[in-house]
Amino acid sequence: MIVLSLVYLAYFVPRAWVPHDEGMRGQSAERVLLGGLPHVDYGELYTGGLAWAHAAVFKLFGIDVLYLRWLLFLGAAFGQWVAYSIFRRYLPPIQAALASWLALAWSYPNFFAAEASWWLLICALVCVWAFIRYVETEQIRYAAAAGLMAGVAIVIKQTGIYLAIAVLMSLLFESSAGPQRWSQLAGRVTKISFAVAGVALGLVILRTRFFPADLLYLLLPIAACCRLLATSGGPASAKSDRQWIAMLVAALFIAIPLIGLLIPYIANHQLPALINGVLIAPQKRFVFTNMDMDSAAFLLTGVPLVALLIPFPWLSARIDLARALVAAGSWLVAVLLFAGSLRNADAYQAIWQSARAFAALLPMVVCWRLISGQIHDRSQRRILFAMSTMLAWASLVQFPFSAPIYFCYVAPLAIVAAIAATDGVSPNRRMTLAAWSGLLLAFGVVSMNRGYIYNLGQYHEPQTYGASLDLARAHLRVTEKDATKYQHLIGVITEHLGNGQLLAGPDSPEVYFLTGRMNPSGALFDFLAAGATDGEGVADATAWHDTTVIVINHRPPFSPRPTPELAADIRQAFPSGESIGQFEVRWR
Repeated sequence: MIVLSLVYLAYFVPRAWVPHDEGMRGQSAERVLLGGLPHVDYGELYTGGLAWAHAAVFKLFGIDVLYLRWLLFLGAAFGQWVAYSIFRRYLPPIQAALASWLALAWSYPNFFAAEASWWLLICALVCVWAFIRYVETEQIRYAAAAGLMAGVAIVIKQTGIYLAIAVLMSLLFESSAGPQRWSQLAGRVTKISFAVAGVALGLVILRTRFFPADLLYLLLPIAACCRLLATSGGPASAKSDRQWIAMLVAALFIAIPLIGLLIPYIANHQLPALINGVLIAPQKRFVFTNMDMDSAAFLLTGVPLVALLIPFPWLSARIDLARALVAAGSWLVAVLLFAGSLRNADAYQAIWQSARAFAALLPMVVCWRLISGQIHDRSQRRILFAMSTMLAWASLVQFPFSAPIYFCYVAPLAIVAAIAATDGVSPNRRMTLAAWSGLLLAFGVVSMNRGYIYNLGQYHEPQTYGASLDLARAHLRVTEKDATKYQHLIGVITEHLGNGQLLAGPDSPEVYFLTGRMNPSGALFDFLAAGATDGEGVADATAWHDTTVIVINHRPPFSPRPTPELAADIRQAFPSGESIGQFEVRWR
């Protein structure tokens, strides 16, 4: 079944695209391939580690964005194995494989592109698996592995720091103190300090948008985990030093990939450029790439699901329903809701919003169960806390751009934590949860995977991507409209460009990449350029003298649109032209 899931996933490797995203990834990899240094020679969006990996793929196999996707496929296949390995600790083989299918359906197929966030998901799954192995064996090497993967995540994308925090919190949780009083005090101070710092960091990250939805979906789960960490503690033990050593080793291995990243910048005396590119320049995204979370009221849709994880002894004693009746009723509701979601947006929203709300409420419920002493096994407590903490921190990837696809970057972590949390619940509740899991699996395969990010999380609408783009640098399956538009666009540009200079913008990295040219400004997206203005990328009239072809993007995804006055000036300087979709190609 795992092999079949990978065969299923392979179908999505060349399927669909978001042109500016593909251009951004291709441009960054090609610049590194040609000797460029991220944040120095061009404006890299992320930390830069993934650009080096993508450049290596281009060097080995040639320049085509499809090859970057096959690299992600290998990572996703490894992620499937890791997820299955975790599920097998709680489920029989077939059920564990079905759970892996569920995690797959709610992740990669919905937007198969070489996105950094998918790699962070893979790193997070490995961190969870490594921590479980550490708890099972008490071998330091697994703590080191969890730290190493968190460090790799940071090198891939700045938000990988969330995984590092989750790993360290997990190792701190219920770490036992030595018999000495000073040791116990030091351990308590460390945990409280870490918990306070965690909540403070969450507040700093969300400071630009203190909306109820962001606080409830993103901050409250982190606060719950930090609250539990601050009051946790194991009994005094002679092995207490070993647990603190594990945390220090994990921190050391987190630093190893970061040191490797720093070396070329230190050698070239460009450390300030790296700091600016990684920490300061991304602040512009809070203005230009911002999307609010859905209403906080939708959080209520997840309450019935998480309630299945909460014991109600007084209710169980008074209601004694036959298992068959519970199972039949649960599956009937699931089937009706699934059928309705294919025709009705409200039914679709009921499934989608309840899943997203469940993922936000789950860490809080798990922390409450741990605080109230409902789970006594120490190993189980540590693993549940680690899973909940990883889910809570990883969910911050949904800020500040809270598009539905960003939930898919963390959905498998929610499934992992949910299955671990259901271990030991009553058979009737497990039947209800099984029915809901079956509903989510069918919904993912039939509705989500057949759509695309443009309607994901909103309504059911299958998308057709049957046309071959068949460009030299992008062998993908796209819509007939996109294939026609971009083939014509690249053909017109190539015909009039010759060996001349190309200018394109705003936000047109795909134009540069598909034509094999570089943006002279070094910006992947124009709003990130220093002192960016409306029409950035084509607005510099002094550059027109050396330009052969200029392409105006009248519908840039992020930067402001060119003004009518700027467009008129360009048309006067470049009297010949043709409009192709949102692009206007001008030449002399």
